[in-house]
Amino acid sequence: MSTTTVRTSDRGASGTRTAPSVFAQTLRLTRTEFTLFVRYQTAWLYLLMPMVLFVPLMSMPSAPAFGDYTTTDLSIAAALLGIGLMLGIGHASNVFAARRESLVTLLVLLFTLLLTALVVAVISAMNGTAPADPVLLGVAVLLCTTAMTFVGLLITSLVRNAESAQMFSTLPMLFLLMTGGIFFPLELMPGPVGAVAGLLPVAPAAEMAQAAYTGYDVFGGFEGAEAVGTLELWTASLPSIAVMLVWIVVLALAVGRFFKWDPRRP
Repeated sequence: MSTTTVRTSDRGASGTRTAPSVFAQTLRLTRTEFTLFVRYQTAWLYLLMPMVLFVPLMSMPSAPAFGDYTTTDLSIAAALLGIGLMLGIGHASNVFAARRESLVTLLVLLFTLLLTALVVAVISAMNGTAPADPVLLGVAVLLCTTAMTFVGLLITSLVRNAESAQMFSTLPMLFLLMTGGIFFPLELMPGPVGAVAGLLPVAPAAEMAQAAYTGYDVFGGFEGAEAVGTLELWTASLPSIAVMLVWIVVLALAVGRFFKWDPRRP
């Protein structure tokens, strides 16, 4: 004859099982999502892809830009946003096309910040320089990653499965990389093209990252850029922050309109 032992911690006085707290449920779901993220092979692809960005940038011809900084330094600073761009568009669209889990967004932000911090630490160790304003750099990364994650969510409304999301997400990913001031400075683009690219949801954050890394006011272009204090740097960043916030609001409204939390049909 077998007996069943009931833990009193899981049951109330009436003998019914008590529901776990909201914190316990959130912690349990976070651990599950983190485990799925680590085990998901495509997630590792999107984690490693941004690292590849820095290889061609470091081998590109470099020229003095201002102060002690070169055009390569500025491209690498802007390329830090490529981490959130690829994870936000690529991984978020891929996962949300397969299953609906809101914590994926938080994981994208977390891994983006961790990878960015790792890359900045490596670059600082190699060059002997650290970002002039790490807080502003973090704000630029968060704004860009949030906007790109919303783009990834919008992609899921256009595809039927994770495989098609993976292919479809490549188009906006490459487009925003090419127009975000990472590989090609906006100053080298034709006037109207550069003006439009400067209003897309990557270039403003890229300029913030370059300003935060160097401590120079680069928002009017590299030519004539001057070193400024923290307050002046944040003041000069306000228009770019405003553009990114507008994009986040617009994309969030679009996600609310087109993104559905119903289960994905095969």
